Amino acid sequence: MKNFIQKKLRIAAALVCSLSTFNVYTAEEAAGIIGKNEWLFYRYELTEPSHEPMTETTLDLIKRFNKVLAENEVNLAIAMVPLKMRIYAEHLPDDIKLNDYTAGNAARMNKALKTAQVNVLDLNTAFMNSSKLNSERPLFFRLDSHWSPSGVLVAAEAIKNDIYTNSSLKKALDLTAQTEFKMVMGNKPRASKGRDLISVLPKNSPTFPNELVFQMSVSRTQSTKDDLLGTRLPSGVALVGSSYSHEWTGFPNALRYMLQRDILSVSVGADQGSWVGMESYVSDDAFQSSTPKILIWEMPERDMRAPPDFKFREARYIQNNTEWLLRASAWVQRNCKPSAVTAKLAPVGLATNNATANGSDFATGATTESDFIEINFNKPTEILDYLAARITMVGSKKITLEASGPGAETRRFTVNVPGDDAPHVFKTPLPAKGKGFSKIRIFPGKNNSFAFQNLQICRQPEDLLK
Repeated sequence: MKNFIQKKLRIAAALVCSLSTFNVYTAEEAAGIIGKNEWLFYRYELTEPSHEPMTETTLDLIKRFNKVLAENEVNLAIAMVPLKMRIYAEHLPDDIKLNDYTAGNAARMNKALKTAQVNVLDLNTAFMNSSKLNSERPLFFRLDSHWSPSGVLVAAEAIKNDIYTNSSLKKALDLTAQTEFKMVMGNKPRASKGRDLISVLPKNSPTFPNELVFQMSVSRTQSTKDDLLGTRLPSGVALVGSSYSHEWTGFPNALRYMLQRDILSVSVGADQGSWVGMESYVSDDAFQSSTPKILIWEMPERDMRAPPDFKFREARYIQNNTEWLLRASAWVQRNCKPSAVTAKLAPVGLATNNATANGSDFATGATTESDFIEINFNKPTEILDYLAARITMVGSKKITLEASGPGAETRRFTVNVPGDDAPHVFKTPLPAKGKGFSKIRIFPGKNNSFAFQNLQICRQPEDLLK
């Protein structure tokens, strides 16, 4: 788990500005807006009724994913970061006004999720009613799109209160181990590095000195609890979020303090998006080996109209909406419900030498880019089928799959896997265009060794796509 956290933090630190995803404005209409009293805003926060279909797609995916998690004993809780424009609308320039749709969108989305039995952590109401709203310590940075140290404390306290008043979440929290944290607030303001909106202002905009903010520090008051092998025990609470959940914002630590729990935190910037972030977590050993009792999914409200297939996202991160759900759902399944489709290892490719194969288990030494194993199915796969196995590799961190069959369009896709000489869970759905697949070839790439074991064809919940 520790290596997982470090890996995600390295990814987060390497990401460029969180505003880079939605480059949908012309040079004449810059993404950054200069407001009153040296407040800056992000134009993408403005929304309108025409965005409703995309928002509905996002909400529908969340509802379906929540049901899958609940059936696998994970309590999902959605925390939408409210719009800075709404919270500090009085600082907007005179020529920009919030329309009724933008003003009420958070309440509208929260209601839709609650109606579908999704746990909602209502940050918008907490921010709008906060006593710190117009204090010398505002809830958002003036020059940055992110929440300030004061804002993350308000958000973390609101999450705590909502968990404590939600019977299912409180019950789940009570099953997790407590870890005592203490917090110290700085008494002197320091220059903040948060100023991402500066880079998206119109040309020839005025310059702005760094704003001063009061920082906070959170630390454990007791040693961490390790198992006999010295491995950190799972906390039972996970936070998957955007750049608002990067460690530099202080939000993960604020949550640790408010909940008095050790929280696994994963954050992925806007260039990849919330969907990539969630899939990267549920597919990792951190989830596969120890599912959390509570999974907090922090999502910026402004991104709720950006489902997996959002066309303005960087091309390599655009995904098919249904296939995202199929993949995420497959990774979440704790038990394999057998499919009517069965699979066996074919005696071709690397498995030509029967000495390397034992039933559907396979192990070999070094492999090249052209080497493969082939798995044959007794009947064409269906959209709810997924392949599950355990893979061990040393070297390559990706495998390529080539699925084909009579009447089916051949598909090649790449899946990231650890190449650390340890067995890892591997799952992939088998969506086909036309008829289902009759076989799939797996190319492990260049490795020192490769093993494929415990092959199963499993079935997703029958109502997943209904």
